[in-house]
Amino acid sequence: MADLPDVGINPGKPTRKRVKVDPITLRVLGGAFDAIAQEMAGVLFRMSYSSIIRESEDLGAGLFDADGRELCESESTPMHIGSLPWYIRGFLHRIDKSTLKEGDVIIHNHPYLGASHTPDIAVAVPILWQGEVLGFAAVTAHVLDVGGSYPGINADAFDMYAESKIYNGLKWYEEGVLNEDLDRMVFDNVRTETMNRGDMEAMKAACILGRDRFYRLLEKYGADTCMSAAYDWMDYSEKRLRDEIKKLPDGEYVAPTAWLDDDGRNRDVRLRVETKIIVKGDHVTIDLTGSNAEVPTGYNVPFEGSLLVAAYFAIRTILLDQDRLDEPVPQNDGIFRCVDVIAPKGTIFNPNFPRACFSRFNQCQRVVDNTIVALSKVVPDLVTAGNSAAIHFCSYAGFIPEKGEYWLYLEVNEGSYGGRKGRDGMDSVDCLMANTRNNPIEELDMRFPMRTERYELRDEPAAPGQWRGGVGIVRVNRFLEPGAYSCEGDRHTDPPRGIFGGYDGLPAMVRHHQGKSHTEIPAKVTGLMCDAGDAIELIEPNGGGYGNPLKRDPKLVREDVLDDFTTVELAREAYGVVIDPKTLEVDLAKTKRLRAQLQKKRGRSFQGELLSLVKLPHRMAVSPHTGKAVAAKR
Repeated sequence: MADLPDVGINPGKPTRKRVKVDPITLRVLGGAFDAIAQEMAGVLFRMSYSSIIRESEDLGAGLFDADGRELCESESTPMHIGSLPWYIRGFLHRIDKSTLKEGDVIIHNHPYLGASHTPDIAVAVPILWQGEVLGFAAVTAHVLDVGGSYPGINADAFDMYAESKIYNGLKWYEEGVLNEDLDRMVFDNVRTETMNRGDMEAMKAACILGRDRFYRLLEKYGADTCMSAAYDWMDYSEKRLRDEIKKLPDGEYVAPTAWLDDDGRNRDVRLRVETKIIVKGDHVTIDLTGSNAEVPTGYNVPFEGSLLVAAYFAIRTILLDQDRLDEPVPQNDGIFRCVDVIAPKGTIFNPNFPRACFSRFNQCQRVVDNTIVALSKVVPDLVTAGNSAAIHFCSYAGFIPEKGEYWLYLEVNEGSYGGRKGRDGMDSVDCLMANTRNNPIEELDMRFPMRTERYELRDEPAAPGQWRGGVGIVRVNRFLEPGAYSCEGDRHTDPPRGIFGGYDGLPAMVRHHQGKSHTEIPAKVTGLMCDAGDAIELIEPNGGGYGNPLKRDPKLVREDVLDDFTTVELAREAYGVVIDPKTLEVDLAKTKRLRAQLQKKRGRSFQGELLSLVKLPHRMAVSPHTGKAVAAKR
């Protein structure tokens, strides 16, 4: 693999003949494209065996042209919006399009040839029409196990080969005939054969359905009309995003340095994330120059399949928020044309082959969060304060001797959003690039030798602001049998930022409970062995506050006290609201006087740090403003 090729940038303009499509037909076909993508996703999460797909909906599905341009994609996990084009371009380095036949089914997960990371396996089928490859119906989804050195999650892996079995443009089926040797190789080399096989069969079924639905459109409207409509919609999406970008002042907008906890092995070395947003005319560049060098673990990011997708998502979600637009803008290749990314080779955001890059999600989350903070200077009404921008993606596993297989459960734990103008941050939600659904308690209790003993909002208060930050969750999962715990997580040291005078949020933490004692453990853990009775407690970040808390309506502060989102003491110290501890009524006269005193004392550049005001069951955190460790009060 010394001559590993670049996947490359978006291809040039389509060479296929374009015809004029009337507006009615264009709208009909646009709706049909979207419906096909949504139906493909529906088939996948309804048929899948594992909860990470069936419940969390960690998947992407859509239609693509012969060069991988995205015609449409399902409304599922944003990390998969934009990754599939790179999978297709990746496996086309191995497969000659002219050799593809009806009934071929391709699998691919090579992280240096387009995959978002190795557990996200893509299944694709070609769409052939009158002997020509028009495109592909493709899906990607996170499968439970990919044969790495530890079950489920491999944050600390030596290289790409240690984290997973690699499928580089392989034909699982050829002209409808199963490649039995490949099938045995794929499923004999994972710990969860039954679940993986069920999930991948569901992926194949979704692709075949998408292909057949597209064939109906081709039969009715013809290839020239269908493909021309697809390219017209791409041009439309591109124009809509460029029109929004042009409203931004040209310039460079730099986010404060963000810090990732560690690489999963070197615990005392934090990792830098530098983010500069360059706006020029109708184009945006996200420049990550100055970010940390690549690391010797799986804590690196595939450039095309993950980092570019994060950049596309960040700009789209800020500027094309459908909550404020007259009509939704379709998700397709046109969105990708407006955004470039600079990430120097050899950094965590563009590692050298064959570095492991299994655990890449939290880094992408921080790029998105940094982009939001940087652009807050020019679009304050469109952004949130700092979000949790982290996930604790956990695996719990054990061996079942009578089946000769492992049981394996994957879980994404919910954080929170920062406040935004006019709205408090959303609580207990998987935010930004993740946006997966939560796994119900019953999913764990009924299917695995584990129990969820606590699942609720964390105890500590929300970050103060004119619009408060959201509150993350606390979840306690207990092993009923011996098993292994692994996790790719972050944000145990660097709290979400408040903006415009809002307070910073609170970092996360994880505890390993053994009997009556417990130990705080790092966010990234690979293969922690647990006895029956041991429990893992996860506490997710609270988002940052938006705006001066002294401007929050005292009635809302009182409601926060009643709802346990803040305390009587914090209401006084942060919000300047005086609440009688017995009657819980607001003293408006005293509140007015106290707010005037606090405003004079704080000045216009005040930035509050909630860590200094609350009691945390946490050893240490890091101020995002000074970069220094601060001991939290107990």
